[in-house]
Amino acid sequence: MNENPFGKLDGEGLPPGPPPKDAPSRADSRPKLGRVVLQYERAGRGGKEVTILKGQWIESQEMRVRDALLRDLKRALGTGGALEGREIVLQGDRRDTAKTWLLKAGFTTNL
Repeated sequence: MNENPFGKLDGEGLPPGPPPKDAPSRADSRPKLGRVVLQYERAGRGGKEVTILKGQWIESQEMRVRDALLRDLKRALGTGGALEGREIVLQGDRRDTAKTWLLKAGFTTNL
């Protein structure tokens, strides 16, 4: 019963198998940066729709990091935006597109 059924096979005449898959390197996999809460708001803004990004990660970053994140988001989503205190405010209802961009960048979201 301890005999290996494949031990007698020599493997000659078989086609080559697929090449081995490379393990993803640490540089390729993005670290999880933090959780960002996406919120839609229209009240108190004259009927204009905005998407607000907030969360502990955003609030804990320096101004230049928040400004760089805002700049990248505005460019990727094709919309306007501003920093209001420690929150990022994007013009329009951009929850879905912002979520997709944030997930690709390594963040987690509430949606």
